[in-house]
Amino acid sequence: MVMMALVYVLYRTSGYTAKQVWGITKPLLLAFFLFFILNFPFAKPLEGERVFAYLFPGNKCPVTVATISSGFASAIRFIFFIWIADLITSATPTGDIVLTMNKAKLPPEASIAIGIAFSYIPVLKNEIGHVIEAQKSRGASFESKNPFKKIKAYIPVIVPGLFISILKGREIARTIEARGFTYNPEKRTYRKTIKLRTRDYVIITLSILLTIAVLYLKHSRGWFGVTFILSLFGK
Repeated sequence: MVMMALVYVLYRTSGYTAKQVWGITKPLLLAFFLFFILNFPFAKPLEGERVFAYLFPGNKCPVTVATISSGFASAIRFIFFIWIADLITSATPTGDIVLTMNKAKLPPEASIAIGIAFSYIPVLKNEIGHVIEAQKSRGASFESKNPFKKIKAYIPVIVPGLFISILKGREIARTIEARGFTYNPEKRTYRKTIKLRTRDYVIITLSILLTIAVLYLKHSRGWFGVTFILSLFGK
């Protein structure tokens, strides 16, 4: 949650309003719900922990503080990844992202693949929006309050979305091949040079220190785990 708050602050400092951030998050709520629910069959309650209910008959998929925490953490990670990806692609040109990864000695093939993936996120959002509008024009409804019916209603959207993604991927592969990308990419020169500035080094240093602090608190102090969460509730 602390990391989510930091990303939200970055959104606001980048010129986003709270309404715009909500507009990015709202379409992800269904996926958030799916990540939360689908985590229960794999999450195990702690020994002796109180069971509030079961999702399925036969005492299957117990609902406890531990399983709820695990599902919520999985769903939050998904939202966090989308926020980060959207913030990077909207605040930084894709070309700069690719050049930065090349400067970090990442293989050119890997950096261009990651750059394409980042730049494809807004394209995919637009394509999915077009598919939804097309399905609505055919009489499809996506406004059901039943979550399972809503998931079923989105199947005609997911399948065309995957098909469009495959076609786009093939087009991109042919395009970069036609431009000679595979001809000795390590010797390629660039018109623009990326240089790290003082604030870049500051952010990198703070990120490394924050990561070390979180790992230390988690593995040495037992923070951020299920037991730690239960202790916050006085369990």
